[in-house]
Amino acid sequence: WDLTLPKIISKIDGVSDVRRIAHSANVSIDLAKTALRHLLYYDTILLLDMFFFSSCYAPRPGIHDFISNVDGMVDECAGYVSHGSARVSNFMLIKLMMGFALGKSVKEWLMNQQEAGFDVMHYVDIRRLVQFGVIKGCLYRVQKYVVSKQYLAALATGQSKPVEGGDPIQHYTDGCHHFDQIIVELNLTNDEIMDKLK
Repeated sequence: WDLTLPKIISKIDGVSDVRRIAHSANVSIDLAKTALRHLLYYDTILLLDMFFFSSCYAPRPGIHDFISNVDGMVDECAGYVSHGSARVSNFMLIKLMMGFALGKSVKEWLMNQQEAGFDVMHYVDIRRLVQFGVIKGCLYRVQKYVVSKQYLAALATGQSKPVEGGDPIQHYTDGCHHFDQIIVELNLTNDEIMDKLK
């Protein structure tokens, strides 16, 4: 894996997921994971959840530091998320960060901002805003887990193992696997997973 490390490092861009990094570095995903674990152990990288507009984020207690602009956090955020010379005001950044809530996806958050008359996408890189919030402890990702009626019924009868030869997604409906894991391992989109679950 030490020969893999230089290949992996050159592909880390702050956006790509582990599978994409492995593919673009032309290495196996297991070697890429090992190399990234090594970098993570020595605090040279930070591993974040994948960004999807269907994801839900909610405020953490660290949001109070953001509101109070402790150590110039809002100014730092403005420099990180603003498009070009169009800098968003501190008030607007605080309002945007406070707009995230439980049960509201990023897509719904974005539509709320546009309905309020602020074209967020023109001024702010939304992915970077969410990343900043997560890194600084202002936001956390609310994960979705799937528990099927069949799994609950199987628990009641004591047969909670997946049916052999059944749909591959049934393995993930026991409440122990979040959507990101299903997306990565089955190479499906959020909407495709929802369709299969229905």
